[in-house]
Amino acid sequence: MKRILYSILITGTLTTTINSCSNDYLENYTPGALTEEVAITNSSDLQRLLNSTLGIISSRSETLFNSVFTDEIGIGFVNGGQGLTDDWVFFAAPTSSGPSSIWNSSYIAIARINRIIEYADIITPANPDDAKVIARYKAEALVLRAYLHLKVLAYFTTDMKDDNALAGIKSDRVYISIETDHARVTNGEMYSFIHADLDSAISIYNTVNPPANPVGSATIFPSLNLAKFVKARAYSYKGDYTNAELWADDVIANSGIVLASTANYTNLFFTDTEPANTEVIFRLKRTQQQNSQTTNLGNGYAFATSTVNGSPYFEIGRALFNKIPTNDVRYTAIVHNSSIIDPNYATSPDFRNTDKLILGKHRGNSARGVLNVDFKLARISEMYFIKAEARVNAGDLTGAGTVLKQVLDRRFTTAQNAPTFSNAQVAWSYILNQRRIEFAFEAYRFIDIKRLGTLAGQGIDRDPADYSSTSANYPGANPANLPLDSYKWALPIPQSETRVNKIVQQNPGY
Repeated sequence: MKRILYSILITGTLTTTINSCSNDYLENYTPGALTEEVAITNSSDLQRLLNSTLGIISSRSETLFNSVFTDEIGIGFVNGGQGLTDDWVFFAAPTSSGPSSIWNSSYIAIARINRIIEYADIITPANPDDAKVIARYKAEALVLRAYLHLKVLAYFTTDMKDDNALAGIKSDRVYISIETDHARVTNGEMYSFIHADLDSAISIYNTVNPPANPVGSATIFPSLNLAKFVKARAYSYKGDYTNAELWADDVIANSGIVLASTANYTNLFFTDTEPANTEVIFRLKRTQQQNSQTTNLGNGYAFATSTVNGSPYFEIGRALFNKIPTNDVRYTAIVHNSSIIDPNYATSPDFRNTDKLILGKHRGNSARGVLNVDFKLARISEMYFIKAEARVNAGDLTGAGTVLKQVLDRRFTTAQNAPTFSNAQVAWSYILNQRRIEFAFEAYRFIDIKRLGTLAGQGIDRDPADYSSTSANYPGANPANLPLDSYKWALPIPQSETRVNKIVQQNPGY
């Protein structure tokens, strides 16, 4: 058993299939708890453990959950029932696969991260340069731990802005023995923990001056830029827009990363060959060797290719499609050119077969395989949107429009007029709609609606035609849109946790 676990952790071959093998490798999903100790003796071991952690994080489950549970997808014309009895109908329970995957994969990854952080302080460096390398791995692990704790908080708390609401379980150490009982902490405690990790990482990056990662790999490892990015995101989730804007400004001004232009925006999603220092702050790299129908991002939406002949079981939701201008480069990125567009879709007696809106954003390329693309987890454009949110929060609607124009100018071939807003709700609505387009099919939508929907006066937005496409074969698949006050905006704590953790508190309604 020890040899098997050591091999999986150290060689970096671990994938998310471990979720189905918990009895073999993990006693349970209690954060930080592993069944065996792993001997980590040098910086190379830390690197391999970090690599295996990144492999766990690169799961498409979160992206698919966001797409299907909210309003990004329509039902594909070859759909055989995928999603129609769970996420599409807003089914959420402790046994649901989407919430379970988000919780379990986060804490499995954190278990390995905690080992990196602990052993980074124990390992004897081979020389002064090796000490700097070890420090860098510790900083990277701290950033990842903060990123994952923030993800858990956002999905599972009832209110991201309430310090007293429950978040997730704080996993701040390696659990030597099997410790099954851990209570959820409050948002206030979790935010403090997240920022402490990020501050420690930033201090290492700034004072230890660890060596850079290999040339050309700047975006595939957690970095100083990512630490600042996560701080800006965390403060925006909390509603602390003074600090959110401060850190967003820092990333915009000092990261060296610029917004993608219309000339290279599609490279982000088609070939992963955008110019250096363009748009991406952090990505989960995918290689040809990782090309698998069960793990590729694009295979979550289609069986074969992202074309009309590629057997798409999910398509672009009509309401989303209607919001994307055809002269916007994001239209080119999202809508595959093989799509068949029915201008009379609303009255079509066979909408499902006359209006085929094929998702092209995760199409992949010949070098690494179709539907196999990098997961972009942090992009510079988010910092501009957070800054715009901060301006609206401050009552500066003109300033918000000025910030948004900077993004729009890079998404259209001609300069755009700065949007103007008659009141704050109109501004929030505009930001939410722009985020819907900018981050479509990138695992943003659920949290965006949860935190901005009430301010914007809008929630899940599905076109009636998308519901009509399911009525013939799946008459029960046409629910009313989920209201913003539904308890389901706080996801259920998975049964895999509650069955072994007797004191963890379930969210209301489940």
